[in-house]
Order: sequence, then structure tokens, then C-alpha cells
Amino acid sequence: MLVVTGAAGVGKSTLCARLAGTIPGAVLLDADVFAEELISVVPPNQDYPAFWRSMMRLAHELAQNNVVVVYFSTMLPEQLLANTDALNYFDSVNFLCLTCPPDVLRARLAGREGGGATASIKVSSRINVWRDFNGALVEAACEIPTATVVDAGRTTDEVERDVRDSINTQLHRRSTVRTDSTA
Repeated sequence: MLVVTGAAGVGKSTLCARLAGTIPGAVLLDADVFAEELISVVPPNQDYPAFWRSMMRLAHELAQNNVVVVYFSTMLPEQLLANTDALNYFDSVNFLCLTCPPDVLRARLAGREGGGATASIKVSSRINVWRDFNGALVEAACEIPTATVVDAGRTTDEVERDVRDSINTQLHRRSTVRTDSTA
């Protein structure tokens, strides 16, 4: 299983949409779509580990069809890794942590809000939250051997290429492990 994560505005949904259906052997899903409908991530009852336990079960079921599941979502690796029982479903769980310089993130979030003074206030308050999230994500990636930090402050084409290469690397590793285990 592979999770592409990052703050709001780094390009996860854009990348998922651009890559979906283009990588044989991989199923790419925007997990944030599922999160919108599940109570486990709605305040005040936030239970991110429970949400990710459900997502891991779904990934396990899909993986039985000989595909690698790639989730795109805003999350910290610890939210998934807290589910030690469900980790046994997978040979490995890898994370691509998309990060973005604060000025680029600010510009992207401002683009979402539109123009005007009200939008500027919203962006200013949100940028601090996402800047902190970005820092926590980088810190977590340093502690997890299967996490890779990807600079998402570059062009979408450049980031897409890196994410595609990472997914293909995981697919190659999976086929090598499967071949070795059946030999």
C-alpha cells in the first residue's frame, strides 16, 4: 500500500486525477472523498486511526485483485501506523510526503479562496495550520524508513513524474517479492 500525503494545496487531488487509470496494476483513490462521508473524521469525534483502519481493510480487499492501492489524502503516517493489526495485511506501507514552501502554499491556498480581504484573512489563518502540518509531516518522514519527502512546490508535471516513478517502483518491488516468494 502507498499513501501520498501532504497539506491542503500541495496538489494531491490534482495528481490523483491526472494519474488515475494510467498506471497498470495500481488503483489510485482520493481518500479525502471517503473522509467527507465518515463520522470518524468529523469534529468532535475525530478518530483518524479508525478511519485509516477502514481504508486499510478496503485496500486489503482491493489488493487481493492483484493491484497496489495508492491513497491520496491529508494525513500523518502515525494515523495509519497506529493500526498495528491491519499492517499485517501488507508486505509494506509506504508514504510519499508532498511538501511545499510556505510562500507557494500560501499562493495556492489564496487561489482556492479567490481574491479580496476576506479571502486573505482565511488564507493567513489556514497557512499557519498547514505550515505546522507540513513541518509535522517532514518530521514524521524522517522517522519512518518507508517515507519519502517529495518537493511539491515545483510544476505539476515535475511532481507528477516523481509520484508516477515512485508508484512504479512500488509495483516493481511488489512483483519482485511475489516472484521470489513463489519460486
